[in-house]
Amino acid sequence: MNRAAPFTFDDSLWPLLGVRLTGEPSRQEFEAFLDSSTRYLQRGGPHVCIFDLSALWLLSSEQRQRHALWLEKNAALMRQTLLGLAYVVTSPTVVLTMSVIFHFRPPPVPYTLVTRMDSARAWAAWHLDEAGLRTEAERVRRQLYGGAFAGTESGCAAAPLSGPC
Repeated sequence: MNRAAPFTFDDSLWPLLGVRLTGEPSRQEFEAFLDSSTRYLQRGGPHVCIFDLSALWLLSSEQRQRHALWLEKNAALMRQTLLGLAYVVTSPTVVLTMSVIFHFRPPPVPYTLVTRMDSARAWAAWHLDEAGLRTEAERVRRQLYGGAFAGTESGCAAAPLSGPC
């Protein structure tokens, strides 16, 4: 039985990149996620990334260590291309884990932890605007306020969303 991939990337509103992680990725799936992440960084150009972690279970300690090594290896490229990272997290356990990790090793770019997708999109639009990408920021705002990405009341629907996540 095939199960859905535990991660998806959506660049339909580039330079806004949406990434959704769900469930509990295997070692191979997590490596594929890191490889895809690297390719987006190597694509170049300033962009903002929203990580929808609202349906993610905790990563294993091995995956957290592997992610830390990936961050260290790619920090310079992240600083060159990423304007910011917004994380949508609804689980108190995941929020606590990320807060502890970020206390000791914060991402090399501006970031925010929020509980609602609309908050993440507004934050992303602001960072695009601040970087002089006004047309792109307005496109994100139109999608956000036009209702196309409204999701559920919480902003973190488990059902598929159109748009960046």
